[in-house]
Amino acid sequence: MFVSFVLFWRQTATHSIQQYLWAWIPKSDFRLKIGLLIDPLTLVMSILVTTVGILVMVYSDSYMCHD
Repeated sequence: MFVSFVLFWRQTATHSIQQYLWAWIPKSDFRLKIGLLIDPLTLVMSILVTTVGILVMVYSDSYMCHD
């Protein structure tokens, strides 16, 4: 969740984050690049999923504390 919020704050300064990790099958005229593209929709879903996951974990921990 912390990483999602950090990426969200970085994304507010720029429009999207694009990072190429490596080139797969490098040829002279053909190159397939593997990387990440983080856009606003990706960040919103990442924050939503991690926040709900942490809330479920906290709820289930407090629900099962007496067992």
